[in-house]
Amino acid sequence: MNKSVVRAILILTLGFACGSWSLAQAVDAEAKPKPSPKVRSDSQVKAQTKQRADQAKAKVAEVAKALDLNHASKANLMRLPGMTGAYADAIIAKRPFKTKADLVVKNAIPMDLYQTLRKQVKVAAN
Repeated sequence: MNKSVVRAILILTLGFACGSWSLAQAVDAEAKPKPSPKVRSDSQVKAQTKQRADQAKAKVAEVAKALDLNHASKANLMRLPGMTGAYADAIIAKRPFKTKADLVVKNAIPMDLYQTLRKQVKVAAN
């Protein structure tokens, strides 16, 4: 069979199966021109590059100001999202930590809270 005949049969079959769909919609969808690929100018590329560099700098600054688990006070720990007084007390009691993962290994906080906090905390040497 011809490809166009098979296509028309499939369109009609789908149309009857869906109920609210019509052959005219399929023809309109096929008739629409496809969008041409976007061409970026040099200024747009430079702007994107600058934006990515700024985002990278922001991430570095965020890591630099991360809260040190071995030296943070209870008040500072309580500022972290999801942190409760019991978790802060457990962190303080189970210090020192060698890595951030020790929070979970030493059962100071649950894994889901660790997943939330891991980018906001760090462990510095004593």
